[in-house]
Parts: sequence; C-alpha cells; structure tokens
Amino acid sequence: MSELLIGRRSLLAAALGLGLLPGCLSGPPRSRSSHTAMACRNLFLYGLPVLEMARARDRTLGPRPNSFRHVRRLASAASRHVTTPNADTLYSSAWIDLREGSVEIDVPTAGGRYFSLALLDMFSNNFHVVGARTTLGNAHKLVLVPPNATPREGEVRAPTWWVWAQARTLVLDEQDLPGAHAVQDGLKITGPAGRAADPATGRESPAHVQLADILRLLETEAPPTQADDSFVATWTSAGLSRLALAAPDSALTHAAEEGLLAARADIDRIIESAQSEDGWIYPRPTIGNFGTDYLYRASIATWGLGALPSTEAMYMRASGMQGNATFDGRSAYRISFPAGGTPPVEAFWSLSLYEVLPSGELFFFDNPFQRFMIGDRTSGLRYSSDGALDILIAPDDPGEMIRANWLPCPRGPFALILRAYRPARRLVDGDYRLPPVERA
Repeated sequence: MSELLIGRRSLLAAALGLGLLPGCLSGPPRSRSSHTAMACRNLFLYGLPVLEMARARDRTLGPRPNSFRHVRRLASAASRHVTTPNADTLYSSAWIDLREGSVEIDVPTAGGRYFSLALLDMFSNNFHVVGARTTLGNAHKLVLVPPNATPREGEVRAPTWWVWAQARTLVLDEQDLPGAHAVQDGLKITGPAGRAADPATGRESPAHVQLADILRLLETEAPPTQADDSFVATWTSAGLSRLALAAPDSALTHAAEEGLLAARADIDRIIESAQSEDGWIYPRPTIGNFGTDYLYRASIATWGLGALPSTEAMYMRASGMQGNATFDGRSAYRISFPAGGTPPVEAFWSLSLYEVLPSGELFFFDNPFQRFMIGDRTSGLRYSSDGALDILIAPDDPGEMIRANWLPCPRGPFALILRAYRPARRLVDGDYRLPPVERA
C-alpha cells in the first residue's frame, strides 16, 4: 500500500517509500571479491519484492485467504501502526490463493465516489486496476484465473499463484463513513477457499537463509518471466540453488552476506540520488509496473510496498529546506496555487502534513482542530478574488479569516506529501508541476 509504508531513514526512506525516486540497475557491488557475491546480489535484488510480499502476507492475511478484511475508520493522530497514514480513503485487503483454481470478485457500485481495486502479483506489479476509469463506478464481476490457465474473454490471468487485492474507498468525513462502508461491504470473493501459505523468513535471518527463501518463492509462487531470463542466468550460472544455500560452506556464506550488503548499498545509492523539481520529489512513470527495472522495484519493495501506478495515483513529497525533505515547524510556510493551477486530477487531491519522529517515521500531528490534510474537498476553503488558493502551514492559529486554509504543524520537524488520485495526463507527463513551498 503505497500510502502506508515508510520506515527507517527519514528523508531518504520516506521519499523512496512513496515511489518518489529515480532508479535503474546500477553497476556491480562495491566489493567485487567474487562472481558468487555478484550472483547473490542479483538474486536478492530480483527476489526481494517477492520476499517482502510474502512477509506482508504473513502479517495481514487474517484468518483465511480469499476473503476481504476492511479498515473501517479514517486514520488519525492516534494511528501509529503504519507510517504515512492516509486520511482520504478506507482500505480493504485480501490475499487471493489461486492454487486451487479461479475466483470471482464482486466489484461494488461506487457511483461518483472514488474507488479503486488494485491486483498485485507477487513481484509487486499492479497487473490489473479496477476503478472509475474502467467501470464508470458501476458494479461488475471480475474473474481471476491462475497463471497456468488460458483466460477466456473478459477474464484476467494472474502472473503469480498468489495475488494481493487492495481496495481504496474515498471518505469525505466522519458522516460519510456509512456510505463508504456500504461500498466496502459490496466486495466479495467466491471460489475455492484457499489454504495457508508457508511463512517467509524474517529480515534478520542470515543472508543465505533469505536467498534460499527467495528461491523457494520463485519456484513455488512467482515464476520468472521470459523477459527476466538473462538476469536469472546471472545467478543460476553461478550455481546458486536452494540445495547449495541450505547447507552453505564458509565461502558461500560469506558471498551471500557480501551480496546482500552490496544490494542494500545499491538501494541506498538510489535513495541518495533523489532529485527535486521546484521543491518536490516526483515518482518515476514506471512505479507500480516496474518491468525489468529490478533495482527500482527492490527499492520500492523496501520502502513502499504496494505503490499504485501513476495512472491511478501520484505521491509527491516536498523536498524541504533542511536538505532532508523536512521543514522546521518554528517557521510558517505557504503554498500558492495560481488561479486554475491546483493539481489537475480526475478524482481528488490532498496535501497531508506529518510530524517526523526521531526514528524517521511519519505520523499525523495531533492538533486541536484534528486537521491532518487540506485538499479540493476541504470545506470552507477561501480563494482570492482572482481565484488563487493559498495554503498556510504554521504552528499557530492564524485567526478566523484564513483558518480554513491553515494546515497546523508541530514546532519540530514535519513533512508534506501531496496525493493526486487519477492524475491528469499533464501531471503524469510532467507538463504540470506543483508550486514550491515558500516561507510565509
């Protein structure tokens, strides 16, 4: 879930967690000590998304597969389970097991309400997204068939044996929750009940154990595609196998450790290459459907698993004024949208503010107004006589005249993230850019 997901290092982790950073497969690891270490690096970069998806499944599957679980409340300052929470939509999630055959998904009527259902394969690619762009808000049934099936007309073939289904339902305010719940309740999965999956190895497991588990998942759940053949050969030709990694000698143990360190270093270098335009960091166009950009895919899996493709949503983080994508809350700031210059979207946009914890995690700031974001649905926004919109970010209440345009901030470090759902083509293509955040 692209909005949910940032962890360890404040700016850099957060930027990549939202899919905001460029990336391509970089060169060899820092240590070129062995061909085997390079093979281990490549295997880890290629399979990390599959491993992270399996770990997410272990945490979020619930009592059984092939059944939706729903989040029923909007996030608040008390929501501290997952960083960068979203105050716009409710989530519904299901892990779909196709090993026993096809399933049918009931997609509910959403009317004019924003709703999307994203289907992710185990490589974290969004291979099918249902929403107003495709259904015009109407109810319909979707038949999802396993990877070894030939889909009939109207059916969708999954690239992997497990699929993560993520639905997002727009909520206007607390009074709108019953309507959003009704949409969520219309999500249904019928077909085989599915069965439990073997648990994935943890992040703190030895390197060779993680690599062996990646190979298990590739063999049993997520077969590589033909486009991946040349990259897969970089570790198969080096003799990496589940058998070898199950009882490695000291040389292979060392190569596995070296390979994972090199892969992590490459991910860090991608993070550190973040570039901003007019004070904002933008996602790559390929976010959510990565193709053969294995390093970028691994980076997003590390910091922002489940990102939507840019045709459905874009997430931009302000690059800040302190060199780390954060702002100092002892000052006041302003974003000025000229007349007709708010983010061009077909659904909605919102600007969210998060306090930055010492750990680098981002959470909503607890303020007396319980206002965590401002967007095109915010009640009472004041526009100037020529139609311009100013948003004030400040720690102190500016008074009744401009309070509707005020986003409260803490007196410590904070971060700003703008979400644009169903962005217009000119935002996706880069013809539109957000105005900078300036000191007020």
